Amino acid sequence: MYKRIIMAVSIALFTLLALLAAIITDLNDRDFPQSIGSKSRLNISFKESGFSINEALLKLEELDTRLELGLVKIAPDLANDGDGKIFAVLNDKELPSKFTWFSGNETGKIVGKDRLSNSYPDGLYLVTGNNANLDDFEEILKGAGMEVGRWDVSLMDSLVFVVFERGFTTVILASLALISSLALFWLSVRARGRALQVLGGSSTMRIQMRDLTEFGGALLVSAGTVAMVAAIYVGVFHGWMYISTFLKVLISLQVVVIAISMLAALIMSASSWPSAIMLATRQPAVKSLRSVAIVIQALTFVLVVATSAPAWSAYKQSSAKATEIAQWKRLADQVSIVFATDIDELDRMELLIGEMVRDAESIEAVALSYTYTKEMWPTADFDKYSAISFVNQRWLDLVTMGTKKPVLVPVSHNKISEGLIHEIQEEIDILSREMHSGNLFEHLQFLQPVEGSRLPVAQGGGGEHLHFGDDILLAVVPSPYETFKDSTLTSMISSNNIVFTGVTATQQLLEQHSLDVQALRDHGINGELKVVYIAEEGILQAQFAAYFVWLQNLSLIALVIAFSVATAISGLITATLQAKRDFPLRLAGRSWMRILQSRVAKELLVGIVIVVIVVMLQRPHAIGIVLLTAAYGLLIVPLSHLLAVRWCFNGVSKRRI
Repeated sequence: MYKRIIMAVSIALFTLLALLAAIITDLNDRDFPQSIGSKSRLNISFKESGFSINEALLKLEELDTRLELGLVKIAPDLANDGDGKIFAVLNDKELPSKFTWFSGNETGKIVGKDRLSNSYPDGLYLVTGNNANLDDFEEILKGAGMEVGRWDVSLMDSLVFVVFERGFTTVILASLALISSLALFWLSVRARGRALQVLGGSSTMRIQMRDLTEFGGALLVSAGTVAMVAAIYVGVFHGWMYISTFLKVLISLQVVVIAISMLAALIMSASSWPSAIMLATRQPAVKSLRSVAIVIQALTFVLVVATSAPAWSAYKQSSAKATEIAQWKRLADQVSIVFATDIDELDRMELLIGEMVRDAESIEAVALSYTYTKEMWPTADFDKYSAISFVNQRWLDLVTMGTKKPVLVPVSHNKISEGLIHEIQEEIDILSREMHSGNLFEHLQFLQPVEGSRLPVAQGGGGEHLHFGDDILLAVVPSPYETFKDSTLTSMISSNNIVFTGVTATQQLLEQHSLDVQALRDHGINGELKVVYIAEEGILQAQFAAYFVWLQNLSLIALVIAFSVATAISGLITATLQAKRDFPLRLAGRSWMRILQSRVAKELLVGIVIVVIVVMLQRPHAIGIVLLTAAYGLLIVPLSHLLAVRWCFNGVSKRRI
């Protein structure tokens, strides 16, 4: 029966590890799609090489053919404005026309090299062919003045990255806590039999090996069962090609956890070995485990209390993350311009960039959102607002697309504090064109979201991050070009606070204003402007955060189980040691509450002290969930003691103890 309990609890543990393995497999497949056999990833830059676009592409094709690399360039899908990508083969390597990733949410399209006719040769390439010649490929390109970054597929790198991420570390701590509790449970079950074997003259090594073998065997059976079921699930719902990668990650995690559990069991077994005095005085065999049980109980309680607030916050934010993903998808066809150039060259392009923004406005293809938070603007009095965002109507149209009810209400100037108006006026004067700065403020329209409607705005200086809030003051500018000077517009574009609609349309704008690569070269500018989608990174970050939500909550459940097991064992050990005292008191008619009050009071006092220390150090916002979790912990203590003393009373009555 005891082995079945260990197997049941360890199955829950290994299921948690299987989820972690699936996340690692997904992250690895995003960088190295297994559907097309990618084993390496290259980032190639021709900026310093002196090659023209056509020469660079021809050079890559020639090397790809000669070295059989199977290069596939990752590029935006210019034929269809959206957030899709195409994977263009440089030669005639046979690849499927479409493929999916591990998550199955997206589909990649394989196209011919003709789709690269209007693309830059710089960028990311996947190696789907022979990796043996990659070193030669790198040397040739670097010798020609090109910059090459290389990443080879490495499950260990992905594993280490995830394990050391703050959100995922909780899983490891939960696993260790749960496995330590299981080891404690097993040793407490085996304590009496082990003492009898010592009295019978069995060698220490033989007893230790038997205990560890049976414990390890139960864990191995559970691990094997979970691995087999999880592998079948992955094969059926994600693809059989991923089983090898998934199992490598899962088995690696399982081996580490089982090894640590065996080491913990060995250390606890050695530290709690029955002494001659204990055997001679006929003391209960579990007495030697009492200190270990108390330590594990205290540590798991600390972890439960400390992780409850982050787990609850993550759960509360899960709906916000879903909203954020939806907002990023609304911005799927929006692109930003990345400046791969130096400051001097950028200064020379400011006038052209300003004219491009003006023309983009004329076709309603430019959106602005530049948001100041209190941390960014400490001198300003934000009054009742958490942030102030300069936006244009195009941005509001994008983020409110599809809403059925009004989500914005106007704010009159007289409802804004004079200090805040003064700060906004000064900021406008600094950023605006000199000829318009005088009366520009009068043309600003102020709005704010209706209560409960969290509107996204782009954080100033880092538009790849969306800031959500229902207490944001929106300053709607009539025209970004008419409002801000060229240097300000250039800065806002470089920080993704000004975005454009559609890759193709934006490429055409660059060409029309002599900002494409060839025109810049003709003007003696070595840098270039690249068009990239803004939503891809945001969606990936939001999905990555969603993984944290799952793992943190599952980890909290695992910690609660570990604490419950440790508390139950601690209570059982204490009840066994106090059985000679408790039995006559109960026969004399004393209630269990009076019998237990001293030992329960001590543990409750220690628990309250732990909660106070954790709250003082952590200072969580969700204090309610911390207190609720602590209440569970403080409730399980007397309950465990009550069940333990009743079990021991029955055992003494029937002469089993």
